Amino acid sequence: MADPFRDPDPADVLATGRGSPPATPRWVKVFGTIGIVLVLLLVLGLLTGRHHGPGRHLPGHGAPSGKAVPQTQPGDGQR
Repeated sequence: MADPFRDPDPADVLATGRGSPPATPRWVKVFGTIGIVLVLLLVLGLLTGRHHGPGRHLPGHGAPSGKAVPQTQPGDGQR
């Protein structure tokens, strides 16, 4: 009977095909690479001080213009 506590013989490992775990699938590598690139872009954008969000598409980069918008009430004479 084989001793379960001894290291396996390298010739036996190669013969049985249980030498190393299977390689990482390509789709895991691709998604991992994409995830790392997105995280790096996010960190780079935050460190450079670029503003993000819907306000960056407005004139003045989302800063209030200081102009008051006239509000009309029903019955103000506008028909």
